[in-house]
Amino acid sequence: MTDQQYPAEAYAPTGELWWTLQFHPGKKMPYGAERKIAAWLYFNKSVGSTFTMRELREALGADNVPNNQEHLNRRMRQLRKLGWRLPSSQEVAGLKPDEYKVAEQGWHPGLGERPKTAGMIGARLRRQVFERDGNRCVICGVGRGEPYPDPPPGVAVMSVGHRIPQEFGGTDDLDNLQTECKRCNEQVREEAGLPETLDEVYAEIKGLKRTEKTVLLQWLRSGRRLRSKVDTLYDRARRLSESEKETLIERLETATNAAGADSGSGISGA
Repeated sequence: MTDQQYPAEAYAPTGELWWTLQFHPGKKMPYGAERKIAAWLYFNKSVGSTFTMRELREALGADNVPNNQEHLNRRMRQLRKLGWRLPSSQEVAGLKPDEYKVAEQGWHPGLGERPKTAGMIGARLRRQVFERDGNRCVICGVGRGEPYPDPPPGVAVMSVGHRIPQEFGGTDDLDNLQTECKRCNEQVREEAGLPETLDEVYAEIKGLKRTEKTVLLQWLRSGRRLRSKVDTLYDRARRLSESEKETLIERLETATNAAGADSGSGISGA
């Protein structure tokens, strides 16, 4: 089928076929594989027809080079949230290995804005995200239940957000999810653009002192910012009742004053 044989809906505002786009029309954000797959399937495969991953990679490639994106098959599976059913040979008898069948068609770019699939993140996955991020907003750093340091006043409530917004092809995979406080999550995600690249981040890291790099390395290896014992005790103390916190403050004042007096008098505590 030649380009001239495709209907008008197969073309983006730029005049290119949806599945050949490199960037979102009018934006510098890469055009996601999920959208490309949906468009190619809709305008090239009818319900009941079959296709292979090799065929799909060749169709989504550029300059006669197949698309070898590692997670292309995962992006294809994500289409089920948009109404597509694409069973494999393991689900449908008679299909060859690496062959898929178009059982149902769903959304594609020619229909307009991609439907949001927010709210489909299960409790288990949400818990994984919160635990990985230490129950702290990865954008502003505030912790769950902590008061915001700046107005408007309020206590931070955590939610799950997407590093790459769904509007631009972001998925509900753990790697694309992050803990965000409600205040940060409610902002227009497009304003933040795409996440920074490795080269952009490392350019700043190279200027750090060796001790700072060591601390950052420890945080990255642990998967979260390591907090001191005082940090941890503060998290526990702030969950006490108001009367308990007042009593704790009094005890700490007494303890710190006593320690200061001992230090001033030269008492060693030996």
